Amino acid sequence: MKTKDWLIIAGVIFAWGINFLFIKTALADVSPMVLGALRFALLLVPAIFFIKLPKCDWRWLALYGLAISFGQFSLMFLAIWQGMPTGLAALLHQSQMFFTVVLTSVCFGERMRAWHIVGMMMAMASLGLIGVGQYQGVLPMMGVWLMLAAGLSWAVGNLIVKKLDNIPPLSLVIWGNVSTLMAFIVVSLILYGIDGVADQIGNLSGQGWLSVLYLVYVAGLLGYSGWGYLLARHPASQITPFALLIPVIALFVGFGILGEKLNAWHQLGAITLMLALVVQVFGGHLFNKNKL
Repeated sequence: MKTKDWLIIAGVIFAWGINFLFIKTALADVSPMVLGALRFALLLVPAIFFIKLPKCDWRWLALYGLAISFGQFSLMFLAIWQGMPTGLAALLHQSQMFFTVVLTSVCFGERMRAWHIVGMMMAMASLGLIGVGQYQGVLPMMGVWLMLAAGLSWAVGNLIVKKLDNIPPLSLVIWGNVSTLMAFIVVSLILYGIDGVADQIGNLSGQGWLSVLYLVYVAGLLGYSGWGYLLARHPASQITPFALLIPVIALFVGFGILGEKLNAWHQLGAITLMLALVVQVFGGHLFNKNKL
């Protein structure tokens, strides 16, 4: 791999790792639904006027946006808004790996391997440890369930992407998120009305706007463009494991900058979940190596 590609990997992983810091900062000024509406409005305009509409059933496009974007981000924003520590939120966000394996097995008949089952059992154990930690600390358990639901929504979106094969990624991201923007706007208007939404946007601080712009253009546009560039030039098995570093960075940022603290049960649960992710991603290599 060239030096340029290593730098892109480092940039994308770091950008996504500190993404949760900017989410928390933005949510100090606006509600989760209004933040979602702002994020996707800025992402789609003016790009939608320059990106060609993909040739596929519009209903699948709408479902893609509602699952992988509206469901995922609304639930994640709600979890962090309720006080979920950003580092642990980033870690639980990776539960999509487990959900994706199960759903592809059920819906597409893809075989679940032994290491997948072991990884999921470890993940379940980690959630038990985190649950015990809830009774020892101040971690909002509702935030845990919201983050797991966000991971499930992401996994459902992954299945729709699999269904919408051979669609240009940029076209899918732009046109697939029209339904996302509409959903965020409708829910925001129902909850706060036009005046309430306008007040929230009007009262955004400079730091709040900086956070929103980071979420849209750095973590969103540049991050996904860089990731797509890497996946187009290297095997997915070589690139995707680097995503395991995202929650590690988020945990350090949450502790070092936001002062987020986890008790011993939370820490043990987080370590167990990280190991479960490692088994999920690298288990096949270890199993095949031992067979030889």
